[in-house]
Order: sequence, then structure tokens, then C-alpha cells
Amino acid sequence: MPKKEMINFKEKKVLIVDDQRSFQTLLKGMLFGLGARNIHFADTGESAIQQCMEVKFDLLFIDYNLGLGKNGRQLLEELRAKDCLVVDAIYMIVSGETTRPMVLGAVEAEPDDYLIKPFSQGVLKKRIDKVHSRKLTLKPALVALSKNDNDSAIEEVKKIIEQNNRYRQYCSKLLSNLHIEQKNFNEAEKILVNELSNKRVPWALTSLASILYQQDLFDDALELCDEVLEQNRFRVEAHDIKAKCLLAQGQKKQALKAIKKSSSISPYSFSRQYLLADIARQNHAYNSLVNACQSLLSMSKKSIHQSIEHQLNYIRSLLDAAQNTDNAPDKEHYLKETKLAIQQAKNEKKLFEKTSFSSFETLCQARINAVQGNFLNAKKDLANLQLKLEENNENLSFDLYPESILTLMQIGEFEAATEQQASLSEQNSNTAFVDGMLKDQAAKSEENVSLFEEHNKKGIGEYKKGNFSLAIESFEKALEYAAVNTGSALNLIQALLQVLQHSNNDQQQIHTKCIDTFKLVDGIKLPHLHEERYINLRNDFKRISAGFKKN
Repeated sequence: MPKKEMINFKEKKVLIVDDQRSFQTLLKGMLFGLGARNIHFADTGESAIQQCMEVKFDLLFIDYNLGLGKNGRQLLEELRAKDCLVVDAIYMIVSGETTRPMVLGAVEAEPDDYLIKPFSQGVLKKRIDKVHSRKLTLKPALVALSKNDNDSAIEEVKKIIEQNNRYRQYCSKLLSNLHIEQKNFNEAEKILVNELSNKRVPWALTSLASILYQQDLFDDALELCDEVLEQNRFRVEAHDIKAKCLLAQGQKKQALKAIKKSSSISPYSFSRQYLLADIARQNHAYNSLVNACQSLLSMSKKSIHQSIEHQLNYIRSLLDAAQNTDNAPDKEHYLKETKLAIQQAKNEKKLFEKTSFSSFETLCQARINAVQGNFLNAKKDLANLQLKLEENNENLSFDLYPESILTLMQIGEFEAATEQQASLSEQNSNTAFVDGMLKDQAAKSEENVSLFEEHNKKGIGEYKKGNFSLAIESFEKALEYAAVNTGSALNLIQALLQVLQHSNNDQQQIHTKCIDTFKLVDGIKLPHLHEERYINLRNDFKRISAGFKKN
């Protein structure tokens, strides 16, 4: 066991991050009184990151609220992601903020401590000493974890448990979490059951509930969650696990109630907000879906999590809501918010370093057109984008594939949607949330796909038999379920031309139908086989029309 040592402040490099000069001076005075001499300052999260890239600080005191920039939680996440913290560095979030969501949000980021302003020098020293002692004891395990060597970390934690009873519970928690991370549930369960035999502590009950959930033992997991929540209704992890269990059991409404409760208690978790969004989507609770995705977008800004994914998911949620409401004012509201979100995204240049904003905007407009029922305009948007990409020798970013697939399914280009879905699946670039949206749209389209294929197949059969009028009826019926489907439109034109060429009945009506149906494919970049067929049919129509006019 490492010998207990008092922290030598004189040797430590200290960073104070606070946007209030008065508090910087106050905290500096306290630390100076404890012996610290190497003290640095930053008044923004961005400035703190720059300094941490150059200096490995031993003690960091970070205000939670840092003005318009990153907050203390976001700063901690970024410093970890960029490997700017030494293993035994002490990171304390310091704040006058006492609201439960803010405090729990900060604590969930797992800083070494959370200090509420104001505090005395004595309290400050006591809290620093407590963290320092723990980190000194755990240092061998922390070093192993920093190298992603979980096996060595497990062995080091076991040694600490054998040598030092003071941190037994802390080490038990760490050890069980390491086993859970490796899916070694039996070992984790042994540790937790042993812990619970001494006392029914909430963290052990919650961890055990998580293990049971992952093994599909939902009733047992729910029982433990309820036990935790009886002790403390603000244990958000128990609400989260409860929501997952209820969802897995098909109790969607109860799952939504549970995750809404969790989110209201501690809303600043990405995983929790995505769980809320997913459960809301499955409940067709579109306002909750939109609000969750908007929260994710807002939380991601100025953080290490900022990416085009959150921007896209917010727009997807708005369009999903617009598509699935029968209330005209609500639909208009969602579409208006979509257009506003697209314009706002234009200013987020960082999001479009790898993904073209122009492609993003075009695909969003295609979906808007599809949601509004302007299927032909949506089809033209997609075709024009494809033509532009080919001219520039570019490929569509996989980030944007879901927009294209969702639009293709909605306008009835099912074959093209299936091809793109297969390409996207090969990349494994989808999140579970996006997969859920795509599956939802596929389910909504399933009946239309079936009826479309039935009538299109029947039309082909009648055409082969020479029953062209019956073929026309079937192809027209197919287009009722896939309004702008290229293949079926060409099939209909082909059948119409046969009637126009070989029958004197209703020639003017048939001629007009040909013109109207050609509008579904005119001026649109088509796949090679469709393009060749279209050209041939256009030439046939021109030839037949010339003879028709002479007569």
C-alpha cells in the first residue's frame, strides 16, 4: 500500500478557470495560503484547453458556468478526449449553481469533486486532501486504465482491496464496472451481491439491475430499480434502466414516463436524451422527440460532441413530426422550424468540413417536398443532386444517406431506397437512433410496397399476354401506391404506346396520358437501364405521335 502522503502544494501546477476575476483572486489567495505558487488562470474553456495542451496541470479548479463558451462539464469531457490530464490530476468543478439538474449534470461527468461556492480554505484543503489520498492509493490502477489495459487494472484494484480497507467500497464499484465493461457479468455479480449482503447501497443495486437488464432478466432488474427509487427518487440511473426494461417488455407508454422523469431530473446526458428521443419516437410522441433532439443539438454546441449527426437528427425529428401529424397548423410549424434549422446550420461551418452543405440542403429540401406531398419535386431534387455529384466526381456522404433513403421510400422509389440501405448497412455508420427512424419509415411503406409490387407485377403479366388495356389499369393502380416510381411509369408509357399505336379508341385520351406520365421522368437523371429505356420510349412516342397527328 502506498505510504500516505500530504499533498505538497508548492510542487503542484494549478489552473483556475473562472470568468470572474474576483473569484480567481479569492481562490488564488486560498491556494497561496496552502503553499501553492505555480498558479495559472483562464477565463474561458477554450483558453483552458490551449493551456492544458501545453502544460500538464496537477490541480484544476473549473467554474461550471463560463459565459458563452464551454462549461465546466464540456471542458472536462474535451480534456479527457484529448488526453490532457495526467492520471493523478485533481479536477474539481466549482460553482455557485445549486439547481438539481445543473449539479447532477456536473456530477454525472465524474469530476473528482464538486465544490459549492462559497467555501473556506479549510474546506478546500480537506476536499483536496481526500481526493489526493484516494488517487495516490489507486494510481497503479489508474495508470493501467489510462493505457486501456483493463486486465491489469482489475489486478491492481484487487491488490488495493486486499491491502486497504479504506477504499474497499470505491474499489468494489470500480472493479464491478470493469467486469461489466468486459461483459464478464458473473464476476461483476459476485462483487455486487457481496456488497449488497453488507448493505443495500443504491450504486450496487443499480449496477446489478444493469447486469440483469443486459441479460434480459427484465422483471428482476425492475424490482431492483424500484428498490433504489424507494430509497431516493432522484437516482437517474435507476430511471434509465427502468425505462429500458419497460421498453424491452413492450410497455412503451410506461417506458416514456420513466425516461421523461429521468430527463427532467438530470437532462444534460447525451445517452439519456437519445434514449428519450428513441422511446418518444416509438410512442409517436413527436413533441418529445423534437425536444430531445433539440436538446442534443444545443448540448453538442461548443463541446467535443459537436458533429453533423446532431444537426441532422434534429431536422429528421422535425420532418418525422411533420410527416406524421394530421393537424395542418402543427405540420406547418414543424416545416417552418425545419427551414429555420437548415438556415442556422449554414453558419456552422465546422459541421461541413467533410460533408457538403449544398448536398445537405438539397436533401433536406427533398424531404420537405416529400412530406408536403410534392413527390415529383422531391424526385427532381434527388436526381439533380446525383447529377451534380457525378459532374464533380463526388460521392454522397454516408452521413446524408438516411435523408436520401427516407425520401426515396416516401416517394415510392423503393428499389433505389433498398440499394442505398444495403450500401449504408455495409458501412455500419448508422446509430441505433437513425436505424430506428429508417425501420419506422420502412414499416410505414410496407403496405404500399406490397400493393405496388402486386399491381406492377400484374401489369407486366397482362402486358406479356397482350392485354394492354388491363396492363394500363394495373400500372396506374401501382402508381397510386408509388406516385413517381420510375420503373412503373415507364411500364405504363410502354403499355399506353401499344394502345395508341394499335387502337383507334380514345386516342386523344391515351395521348394525353402519355404526356402526363412522361412528366414523371422528363428532365430527370435516371439510372443507365432506365435512361436507355426512356430514350427508346421517347423516340417511339415521337414517331407514333407524328402518325397520330397526320391521321
